[in-house]
Amino acid sequence: MIKQVLALGFVALAAAACATEHRTVVVADNDACTRYGFTASSADYARCQDQRTAQRRLGRVAVGYDGGRVTADAQAACESYGVPRGSANFDRCVQDEFAARRPG
Repeated sequence: MIKQVLALGFVALAAAACATEHRTVVVADNDACTRYGFTASSADYARCQDQRTAQRRLGRVAVGYDGGRVTADAQAACESYGVPRGSANFDRCVQDEFAARRPG
């Protein structure tokens, strides 16, 4: 009896070890973090998304806010996302962030 229970337990354990999980990640075409070079589902992508969300909560700047300061803020945001400075993705990010911050 014990041998049968052990054998059944072994078979069940072996079957469970063969189970696999498949996940599909759907990312919008206009997702900024993927355009900046991050792979969806990566830790860097998650950091980028979290930082972008935090930046968007701040909203636009007030009218009269100096354009140079808006650019500096946009660059700082892109650095916080982890986009490498001096890359085409960084330039794209700064343009997006500048547009999101400017008054209007």
